Amino acid sequence: MKHRLVLMTLIAGCVLFAAAGALVYLGKDRTAPEITIKKEEISYTEGEDTTVLLTGVTAKDNIDGDLTDQVFVDRIIQTGKDTAVVYYGVMDQSYNVATARRKIEYHPAEGAAAEDADASSETPEETENTSEGPAEEPAAEETEAETEAGAEEALQPDGARPALALTASELTITAGTAFDPMSVVKDTVDDVDSRDTLYQRISANGSYDTNTPGTYTIEYFVTDSSGNTSDPQIFTLKVQ
Repeated sequence: MKHRLVLMTLIAGCVLFAAAGALVYLGKDRTAPEITIKKEEISYTEGEDTTVLLTGVTAKDNIDGDLTDQVFVDRIIQTGKDTAVVYYGVMDQSYNVATARRKIEYHPAEGAAAEDADASSETPEETENTSEGPAEEPAAEETEAETEAGAEEALQPDGARPALALTASELTITAGTAFDPMSVVKDTVDDVDSRDTLYQRISANGSYDTNTPGTYTIEYFVTDSSGNTSDPQIFTLKVQ
């Protein structure tokens, strides 16, 4: 009888412990904040204070409320001669992360533009050739190797279908670390659409939770304005 009472007490304790754990899990905030971007023209010059990029950007959370002052500029990617895509992020107190992006008018720094102009206008000075024989030709093997390397780096569309490349096939992060799915997109090209257009049409399918350790799979692809879709690129996100 005594052993049965002890056993029942242990079972009751385990049930209560499991119930408490379930309540804690279910009560945890797992809803990410929401970033809202007001549609307006933004012009930005490289090197300027990024505060101007936050114009018209607000964020709200179901628990923490207004998080507008917590929104940050993650990165700026130039997609055309005078255009770029700005990526934003925000995190609530439960480490839920939200991301968003928008296209802006972009201007390179004046110094960089001037250097490019000077470089293009320079002409090589004539030098006296003191060697008796003809200039030495680069080795054929080296030339072929450089050509092959250049060909591997250049991303090309698959006929009428666009192409998409990632910076890596997998990434390992610590639980609670923010992750922007667009941060692993290296490049995308098409036979008709510009990069600026394609970047707005990239899809990243797959669920993941940066607060919960595990291995998550995300499938990336891009669809051009004609409806042609690239081959999918599989990315593995490991949360430790």
